[in-house]
Amino acid sequence: MKKRMLAAAVLVAALAVLCLAGCGSSASDENYREGLPAWADEAAVTEQAREVIDLVNARDFDEVAARWDDENATAEKLEQGLGGALDQFGAFEGFTDVKYGQSAPAGRSAVTVIQRADYENQKAQFNVSFYEDGSLAGLYVYKVEG
Repeated sequence: MKKRMLAAAVLVAALAVLCLAGCGSSASDENYREGLPAWADEAAVTEQAREVIDLVNARDFDEVAARWDDENATAEKLEQGLGGALDQFGAFEGFTDVKYGQSAPAGRSAVTVIQRADYENQKAQFNVSFYEDGSLAGLYVYKVEG
């Protein structure tokens, strides 16, 4: 029981670090809408999001940080925030459902790719957001039940 509570606390801490690491777009944003902004190509942003997720799975946090629009997003913060969750998830098995959203954090248009993924021990949802110039605007990882 204590192990599960610790694991849950680590995951919550990981999500908190990610939320602080960048100005992400998520469904909780007041200006969030479903669908793609006019400038976004569905296939291109899906591929871009999957590249970021592949980098996260490979623990290449230096490359993820380099793609971020915010200099406060460092490899160290990303590793602290994601390492424990990745350990719990187990081996990556594949991508499943994908949806799209759009918002304008700080007045800049952003697309959010909501990508579900299967792992050996867990299902996960990645919300990966990009600005029109292709820079990373946000990265959130959620544990999905069922």
